[in-house]
Amino acid sequence: MMKTVKTILCLMAMAAVMPAMAQDNDDKSWPWDFPQSVKLKLEAGQTVLSPFTYYPSSVEKGEPLRKAVLIFYDTTVKEVGSEKSVLDKYNGVVEMPNSLIIPLPNNAKAKKGDVVLTWWQSGSGLQRAIVVDDKNPKEPKVCYLDLRWPDNPESPTLEEKRKGETLKPGTFVVIKDKQWQSGAQVAIKRDNEWLAGTLIHVEGDRVLVLGFGSKIEAYDKADVRLIPFKEKIKVGDKVRATWVNEYRSGYVVTAVDDLTGHVFVKGERSSSVESKSIAEVTKILE
Repeated sequence: MMKTVKTILCLMAMAAVMPAMAQDNDDKSWPWDFPQSVKLKLEAGQTVLSPFTYYPSSVEKGEPLRKAVLIFYDTTVKEVGSEKSVLDKYNGVVEMPNSLIIPLPNNAKAKKGDVVLTWWQSGSGLQRAIVVDDKNPKEPKVCYLDLRWPDNPESPTLEEKRKGETLKPGTFVVIKDKQWQSGAQVAIKRDNEWLAGTLIHVEGDRVLVLGFGSKIEAYDKADVRLIPFKEKIKVGDKVRATWVNEYRSGYVVTAVDDLTGHVFVKGERSSSVESKSIAEVTKILE
């Protein structure tokens, strides 16, 4: 009898543990306090941005996803789902949570000065870019904002860079200032720091952000501020500028290139000039 009771108690304990174990496994494949399902305007054949290579491989290997490098690349939609959708991965397929998919509309148009979300089309990886030529609004020429730029505003290499690169149709979306929109620049309050990041999605009072080193994290919306691309910044202004993964104070603007969306700054105690994009410089956090 005693042995039977012990057996029953053991089985009850196992039953209690199993759901917790399942939840732990779920947490390993989706560790963020953010829903996997978000409402997306998707259709088969549409171009999207997603970490469709790194995310599935990290899950398969059991790697901690909060530490994983999750670079967003361009790919196409094969099947649309309410929580997860199937993407075409180099003539193969991969299922991805909708929260890690950013749609790019098929018929987007952009005008000069617009900031768009796209990818580096002569390279790879998610990029924000500013339109420098809108003769063909469906195929604008852009200068990328998330690529390295010469620190010298008089550098001869800038002449070629200012010409920009032509985007293919249906491969970008215009980012509107002051909108909680995929691709927006954000700053996240953490103690006395402001961390820099790129907005992936918003759901209720939570935001999903792509941060330094292509690491993803979820935050309370109340702790996040939108950094405007169209902020009025002029020579002589004291600003915060990005240093590694945060916005730091103590910078002064030395030159502004409105056409290409770049600002040149130097530290108040430094003589060296640094080039920053308009996403990396702000006065609103003061």
